[in-house]
Amino acid sequence: MEQLNEVQEPELEGASEFYDKLAADYDTMTGFDKRFVHERPFFNMLLEKYSIRTALDAGAGTGFHSLLLAELGVEMTAVDVSKKMLEHVKAHAKLRRVKIDIAESSFQDLPGRVHRKFDAVLCMGNSLPHLSTQKDLEQSLKNFSTALNPGGLLFLQILNYDRILAKRERVQSVKEMGEVTFVRFYEFHRDHVIFNILKLKKENGQPVQELESVRLRPILKDEMMRGLQQAGFSEIHTHGSIMLDDFQEELSKDLVVLARKPMAKG
Repeated sequence: MEQLNEVQEPELEGASEFYDKLAADYDTMTGFDKRFVHERPFFNMLLEKYSIRTALDAGAGTGFHSLLLAELGVEMTAVDVSKKMLEHVKAHAKLRRVKIDIAESSFQDLPGRVHRKFDAVLCMGNSLPHLSTQKDLEQSLKNFSTALNPGGLLFLQILNYDRILAKRERVQSVKEMGEVTFVRFYEFHRDHVIFNILKLKKENGQPVQELESVRLRPILKDEMMRGLQQAGFSEIHTHGSIMLDDFQEELSKDLVVLARKPMAKG
């Protein structure tokens, strides 16, 4: 990646600390309630097409996809590195009266924390770029394969970093939620980006700013494909959104991947 500046970076927290601090605002920031109506028809189709009865939600956040699939009858396990995020998963599950198993774990430590197989593994919400090295990515994809039944489905979603890096798109989004505004933006460096979430609000009539930042390692499409192939996945298909439209390197917002774990031989 081209280097844009050489400013000294502040010491950044890891993913678990970053998301612990975001947990209280995460549902508001991501439009939690509205997403159920928007995404339910697609996931209902996916479950029927691939006969999914059990699934692992890796990088579950506050549990949106775990909750959605559980309400559609899937036996769910939610995994995240953030203890605070998982507390929200538990609270949501109780409120919506669904059962979701919980495990606090990184992707690299997954085999030691989850001891069963699934029809599907989901990793959504741009979770994979939190992995700091290519080796970590390769190990995580292998762990996803290990967690799948033969013939199981892997469903990945990250941002389209081929486009973001080519265009140097610094501002990812600006969302106004009532009297609070969330601005997500990047700082570009040689081999990584800094992802920032700026929260703007007013308290007692005075403007208040809160900034949380974390280091990400962008994953390009070619690296993702190599990692999936090395992990043994087959029938690998790339798309530009969860609606499974065609992936366009210069236009698509997301990189979405559907891949299968091969059936056992013999």
